[in-house]
Amino acid sequence: MLSQNRNRRSYIERFTVMFLAALFTVYLVSCSQEQTGPPKPKARPTVTASTPQPTKPAIDIHNTVAVIETAKGAIEVEFFADDAPKTVENFLKNARLEYYNRGEFHRVEPGQLIQAGSRFPIDATIEIETSERAPVRGILAMAKAEGATVADAAQFFICLDTLILDSDYTLFGQVTKGLDVIDNIAIGDQIMSITLREKG
Repeated sequence: MLSQNRNRRSYIERFTVMFLAALFTVYLVSCSQEQTGPPKPKARPTVTASTPQPTKPAIDIHNTVAVIETAKGAIEVEFFADDAPKTVENFLKNARLEYYNRGEFHRVEPGQLIQAGSRFPIDATIEIETSERAPVRGILAMAKAEGATVADAAQFFICLDTLILDSDYTLFGQVTKGLDVIDNIAIGDQIMSITLREKG
């Protein structure tokens, strides 16, 4: 009888300890939830329509100056938009697309001309636009293959002096600043960039 009472007491004590431990655990869990608060909803990734890129304003070929930056200095050019509108538009488009950036002056004939072009292998041609102008010092002209009746759309040269040309060439611009720079250009010198701005 005494043994049964002891077993019952021991059982009650163990049950009481387990019950209290369970209550304490529930209490701890509820306290930690109160401190952290309810879980916050995660933001859903938003899908936005692609923002259209702003279009560049049209170039006014009659009022644009190109600044050709080289390691030797800057060369500023104004254009003969009335004499060679298609060629001027083509040159300005190529400049705006950065086709000439890092292109090299690959032909230098001292006292005659320096020639450069796009760094991309462009085989496009453009019709020759003739005028009464002469290929004098500082004039820009489009290059062409010997005997060709069209000009290369990417290659151009700058006259270092008055040239006697054997056929028609498109003369489309004039160096207004940097004549000393063109005299110092050597084969391999690069066009770092061409920027466009309005006259004045």
